[in-house]
Amino acid sequence: MTSRPSIAQLKGGNSDAWAWFFKEFSGQIAGYARRMGVSDPDDVTGTVLETVARSVGSFSGSHSQFRSWVFSIAHARIVDDHRRRDRRPETEFTERHDRTQTGADSFATSGDPDLEAAMNQLTDEQRSLLHLRFVLELSMKEIAGVTDKSEVATRVALHRCSKRLRELLSNEVAESTVES
Repeated sequence: MTSRPSIAQLKGGNSDAWAWFFKEFSGQIAGYARRMGVSDPDDVTGTVLETVARSVGSFSGSHSQFRSWVFSIAHARIVDDHRRRDRRPETEFTERHDRTQTGADSFATSGDPDLEAAMNQLTDEQRSLLHLRFVLELSMKEIAGVTDKSEVATRVALHRCSKRLRELLSNEVAESTVES
């Protein structure tokens, strides 16, 4: 199925509709989980897909709302993964090393060392907001639904983390100019 199926087709268990769903969302969910530093992005993706399949019958709304709903489930699973890791760390690292590694793995694909260094200095929440907005291209309303915040709070938080990123990038450029 090349065109987007209806929500009713997903609810009805149409195999073409579910093939579309998997193709449309699995890579995006895995990428989001990977960028947010989860321990096993494939496991989180599978859990999200399973949760959607089990719960789609209770969903009502448009395709845009469906997309937000899927990513709110993904966001919750990512938060769960971070909480689980915080309770039972698999390997002991220094706080600085752990944060640097998570950030490096999360944004290794940008190819811009200044951007990667700046992103590594942001909090997980800030990176999540930027990812939802600029990688997954969710609207403010959709991001608010994913993060369970008001649209105004989401807009303010995104503005603040964008401003922080610009400041960090300005510092990176200034430092590299001084070093030259």
